[in-house]
Amino acid sequence: MEAPYQFNGLAIGVVLAAGMGKRMNSHLPKVAHVLFGKPLVIWAIESLIVAEVKKIIVVISPKQKLVEEIIALHSFPKDININFAYQENPLGTGHAAACGVEAAKKYFTNEIENSAKTNIIITPGDSPGVEGETFKTFLKTHAEQNNSFTIMTFKAKNPFGYGRILTDSNKEFIAIREEKDCNENEKKIALCNSGFLCANLNDLDAILSKLNNTNAAKEYYLTDAPEISKKLGNKIGYMIGQDESEFLGINSQEQLAEMEVKFQNKYANIK
Repeated sequence: MEAPYQFNGLAIGVVLAAGMGKRMNSHLPKVAHVLFGKPLVIWAIESLIVAEVKKIIVVISPKQKLVEEIIALHSFPKDININFAYQENPLGTGHAAACGVEAAKKYFTNEIENSAKTNIIITPGDSPGVEGETFKTFLKTHAEQNNSFTIMTFKAKNPFGYGRILTDSNKEFIAIREEKDCNENEKKIALCNSGFLCANLNDLDAILSKLNNTNAAKEYYLTDAPEISKKLGNKIGYMIGQDESEFLGINSQEQLAEMEVKFQNKYANIK
């Protein structure tokens, strides 16, 4: 019988929710769109709560007061502590994560100082399908393997568009390679990046300061962080999620409608 879930240490959730979602063709921030009765950002937060992550930072744009209001009006358990980080300019996922880490250090100073080890679990605010149980396993894997960084991955039936996980002959992590940067052989890799990351707070904080924006988009990419950390001698691991559909993101009204059908089928007998 599997041992009950137990995560030793402090886990802080950082939800990346600052994207405006231009492809949604809507005046609403992307994470404010409603899926099966709840805004996307609420699904993301509640999955973390199921995994016993009780301290959460939500990274938003200062223009997204609606997202603050949605979270403020939602009924969470009393022991859940949610604060906000503001990404003034959209400089990429790495920059958004750095805003979240700074806020975590500001709002949860005492808890961090009193914890033997603090880990950050970074989640996209527009991927509502991940189960809380999956997050439990993710945190457990990260702790048991004693990794600096652990990447949530999945095997895609059609990996087109996803970042690929490059590994060596021993299946050890090498790098995350974005689709546009993959050669023909790399494009055939089915192991993909989900966008979910768990990292030791101190290691993550140190690596985020080393990110650069020397790319076409002039953005700081969170996906560069594990590779940089690996090159510095830190231990990088990855977990393969069981269900590809858990990690689908919402980037358009069509994808939102498709996810609505999935959620209706999944939760119709529960609601």
